[in-house]
Amino acid sequence: MFMNIRRRWPTHDRTPETLADIERITTIWNDCRTHYAAGGPFLFGRFSIADAMYAPVALRFQTYGVTVAGAAGDYARMLLALPPMQGWVAAAQAEREQLAHYEPAEA
Repeated sequence: MFMNIRRRWPTHDRTPETLADIERITTIWNDCRTHYAAGGPFLFGRFSIADAMYAPVALRFQTYGVTVAGAAGDYARMLLALPPMQGWVAAAQAEREQLAHYEPAEA
């Protein structure tokens, strides 16, 4: 699932490996939120490098229409709503350069 903030491909094929990665990430997010929820809304309560690392994953889940339930879904939605994330999305949408490999006419 390559990075593309400007497009939406909810029906893009998912390999067994991709589905396994999605499940693994969802499990990690749910486990972290279960253990550290009292400390704040991020994976380990307060914002950390782990949240910065997973920000692009939340964007990919959005691009590909990956439904994430429970605490993991709440976490992904919270990340996407952060002002810096909204700024990143706005900057990407304003970008006019296109790379045909990552933005094919048919997806």
